[in-house]
Amino acid sequence: MEEKFIIPGTQETGQLHFFYHCPESDLPIRDVVHRKKSEPHIEKNAENYCVGCYQNLIRKFLRSPSRYLFLVTTCRKKDSEHRGKYFVVGYILKENSLRREYGWAVQGSTKMVSFHAAFCLHDLTAFSGVFNFRHMRKDLGPEETKAILKRLKSAPNILPKCIREIGRLGKLGWRKKPCK
Repeated sequence: MEEKFIIPGTQETGQLHFFYHCPESDLPIRDVVHRKKSEPHIEKNAENYCVGCYQNLIRKFLRSPSRYLFLVTTCRKKDSEHRGKYFVVGYILKENSLRREYGWAVQGSTKMVSFHAAFCLHDLTAFSGVFNFRHMRKDLGPEETKAILKRLKSAPNILPKCIREIGRLGKLGWRKKPCK
């Protein structure tokens, strides 16, 4: 049975999606050095492009009317003023679903911002308390989405810078095979 997805998203709502930050970088990129992560695969404007992590979360997002997959990380750089806080550092606009050999990926226009320009989740009362986004889905309503977008849309898109940094630091790490 073919799965049905809502492409593009029809509501100004979003879903949080956690990834591990690379502690060698000041930029909000995935950990390509220690954890050898390939997602979010911002080089292809996608999540779950190379590996099928958390397929249930991606499928739920693709089935939902939500438009934004918000990329969340906690800064792990030792000497950073942002260390230990959770930030929305970008988003992937739901424009396409891709069938991959292991499952589904979401793809669309991507924006990445610096930690300085990112939306700190500690600023939303709905997120006060303990943070554990690694293994859970957090849907955002229109007001939360609007607050995050207001911050992110006013910041410069550093996506090309992030892609260059992934390439530079990825040479320090190791990957079984390149993702195509």
